[in-house]
Amino acid sequence: MGRTAPPPLADAVLPGRLAELLGDHGEAALTEALDLVVTELGLRSAVLRETDPHGGSVHRAGRLRAVAGDAVAAVPAMRVVPSGGAAPATVELPVRSGGRDACVLSVLGARPSQLPVLRAVAAVLGLALFRPSRLPLADAAADLVAAADAEADAAADHLHDGPVQALVVAHYAATAAARGGDPVAARDAVQAALVELRRALWHLRPRGDGGLAAALGLLSDRLEEAGGAPLGFVLDEPLSAALPSAVVSTAYRLVQAAAVPPDAGPVRVTLRREGGTAVLDIDGGTPLADVARWTAKARALGGSLTSTEARTRLAVPLTTPRPKATS
Repeated sequence: MGRTAPPPLADAVLPGRLAELLGDHGEAALTEALDLVVTELGLRSAVLRETDPHGGSVHRAGRLRAVAGDAVAAVPAMRVVPSGGAAPATVELPVRSGGRDACVLSVLGARPSQLPVLRAVAAVLGLALFRPSRLPLADAAADLVAAADAEADAAADHLHDGPVQALVVAHYAATAAARGGDPVAARDAVQAALVELRRALWHLRPRGDGGLAAALGLLSDRLEEAGGAPLGFVLDEPLSAALPSAVVSTAYRLVQAAAVPPDAGPVRVTLRREGGTAVLDIDGGTPLADVARWTAKARALGGSLTSTEARTRLAVPLTTPRPKATS
């Protein structure tokens, strides 16, 4: 009995369905994806194998990743002799992933008119195979907990070296006033300690609900109020408005780390788009302390962080698509 091929699909339909399937389930759905390809295109089989890392034959050494249709097609060592007529041609397409040929998609029974859609299928499979290197979930969670603990420790140090010392001075001044000393000096010492404590509490609170530009504006005002240099910042405004709250918070805290210490010099902040990445540069100020903590936070956002004496750079992939150009 002959096999009747289903009517051809538009090129965009099958790759789109594959992208949705693999986007939801990743590599676990490779076999299901090949089943869909075989069924919709009326193929005899589809086989996905890894390329031979040593340069040998893909069919002999490549690890099998998925197969659909006639299972015998997945056994390259077996030669199948058809009972009659010409054997259907095997079409092989490279599947690129992570900038290299990672696999080969072999299909049996394809028509020449199906080559464009098969190339699109191979491209979608390559996207599903590509996974940026990530820490195991347990390691990433441990890094984030350690980062939070380190931030609490740094906040405690700041409170101890600033407001607590001012309170100690106020305590001694109040004790002296109680024994007949100068009450004005005691009042001034208490006032200074109160200002120091309020300033420290202001810097501890999150600032980012109104976006990065507003948060940096408030921080600049506080720095000037304390006698420091104002921030200089140039931001891509549409990009800044589209940043997720977690990225805004991390960016703001990085600027704080550079600009708030008493010995910090002037700070300049720039935010720009580089392809699909948001890049924040912080120039000047105090060199970043505990770079490992900040690197863990950047990694949790899917990004990266580099820091030198003169510059700290945070790069985070964008999840918000670019606005489409209008004619």
